[in-house]
Amino acid sequence: MNSFFHILSMTLNKKFIIVIIICLTLAAIILFIYFYESKSKQQEQINDYALQVQEIAMLKEGDLMFRKGFGIISDCIARASKERFCVSHVGVLYNDTNKGWMVIHTVSNTLVDIDGMQMDKLDKFVKDSHPNSILVLRYRYANDSSQTAFAEQAYYYLQRKIPFDDAFNINDTSEFYCTEFIRQLFLDVYHTDIYKLN
Repeated sequence: MNSFFHILSMTLNKKFIIVIIICLTLAAIILFIYFYESKSKQQEQINDYALQVQEIAMLKEGDLMFRKGFGIISDCIARASKERFCVSHVGVLYNDTNKGWMVIHTVSNTLVDIDGMQMDKLDKFVKDSHPNSILVLRYRYANDSSQTAFAEQAYYYLQRKIPFDDAFNINDTSEFYCTEFIRQLFLDVYHTDIYKLN
């Protein structure tokens, strides 16, 4: 009988130790994320990144505005993409007659107050970026009218208030994540699937 209680006691001790290890690991992960995000918020608050006047003069409506944002999610996306340029987000440049240059993009409500499609002033979009991370791309086969059509189609999706695609389901166009939004615009305007380009 004594050996039974001894074995039971050892089993309970092992389970207790495993539970303690799991709890400590989770606490360490939570602390890491907390301090990582705190540091990112501090960097974001003191950031004064802005485009130069000559850079703004080169922009055209319908340009793709890539950036690397702040925080652990942006850092993970930028690292996971393994691209030459370190970016984590993309939007479309839109020239609003009353507000000037705007960027239409989609963001999850886990990061901002509004879920899905939104429009920010260009200077805010840039300020929310790591310094020197803005990358502007223009489709090589675009002309002025197709660039405008691209921006107008982006505005159309903004007006429809398409929610953010938290499931990252490429086959469902009722919600968009940022590159899925751009892909849909290319399909709509240029009839080209950018996910199938080499």
